[in-house]
Amino acid sequence: MDFKLPENTTMIADTARRYLKDNYSFDSYIAQLNESNHLEANRWQAMNDLGWFGLPFAESVGGYGGSLLDVCAIVQELGAALCLDPFVDLIVSPGKLLEFANTPTSLALLDRIISGEARVACGLYDRHAGYHVLNPSLRLNGERLSGQKHVVSDGGVADAVLVSAMSGDELAIVALPFDACDVERYRLLDGSRAASLTLDDVLITDEMVLCRGDAAKQAVSAWFDYLCALDCARMYGACREVYQATLEYARTRKQFGTTIGSFQVIQHYLVDAFIDLQQLESMLLMVSVKGESANVCERGRATAAAKAYYANRAVGITQQGIQIHGGVGVTEELNIGHYFRLVTHASLSHGDREHHMSRFIQAGEKQNEVV
Repeated sequence: MDFKLPENTTMIADTARRYLKDNYSFDSYIAQLNESNHLEANRWQAMNDLGWFGLPFAESVGGYGGSLLDVCAIVQELGAALCLDPFVDLIVSPGKLLEFANTPTSLALLDRIISGEARVACGLYDRHAGYHVLNPSLRLNGERLSGQKHVVSDGGVADAVLVSAMSGDELAIVALPFDACDVERYRLLDGSRAASLTLDDVLITDEMVLCRGDAAKQAVSAWFDYLCALDCARMYGACREVYQATLEYARTRKQFGTTIGSFQVIQHYLVDAFIDLQQLESMLLMVSVKGESANVCERGRATAAAKAYYANRAVGITQQGIQIHGGVGVTEELNIGHYFRLVTHASLSHGDREHHMSRFIQAGEKQNEVV
């Protein structure tokens, strides 16, 4: 298949690939794994200088007007490099939620994110609600906020967090400082840094509530679909590298007096993996286009289909990559096992395969009702 991207998207991808090749290596990744702070000052400033901080956002809100396809081009290169710099966690994720909320207060905070002044994370998940981000268990009772948020990805450095909460029967998005919460930090499967937050009667002022009701629901729904597309981009970048590494290994690794690439079973795997990789790229292009659709049903079906497909095929490519490499594939010294962790983690972020298959069915039923 011929996947010809727009010229500007190709330039963005090429720039990201070159920058990461020159400034981020597997050794950089290993060193970053052992750090509690994943924000490296020089690379962070370089990303800002490259225009990445403003790219995901519309020109009307102070950004550079990049499309989801453009952002996916960067994120797939971050996945290919195993880069743990929290570009998505501290720029894209909170920034898109603020842009979708589209209130004066949210846009003022977005401006500080684009400029690099603010380090804001998103806390939209909790243990009781699972992947159902529109029904959080966090409660805003009057001026007091109580509950917990889990898997708040922040690179270990956020100073503020956007949380979702129920205020009566309404969904609300609230911005508050990290130090207003009890914070437990930990490392996730892919090596990134996250935190669990406990809020105990935290005082919330009117200015801290960014939006409520239908506006909050629409913002969170659009945010969820956007982040699902970025998960697919990250997985695609990782799978691309695993396939190339496995192909090279099969060409050079000798067993029983010949290269293992001459074995029929290995050849069949490599052909199947190549086909899967082509299909993954096709799905990524589809979700990159439809993931920004104003049609909620179309957008939901596209992101659900892509995420469910990736959770099966992308994970399968990395699993077979380890299988062909043998025992060395699970060692810390080889990147194959680390790619497997990345893809497994991304396949579970913002909904696992079963969750998205259910979403796909529900979105189809709603679409049929409209028709």
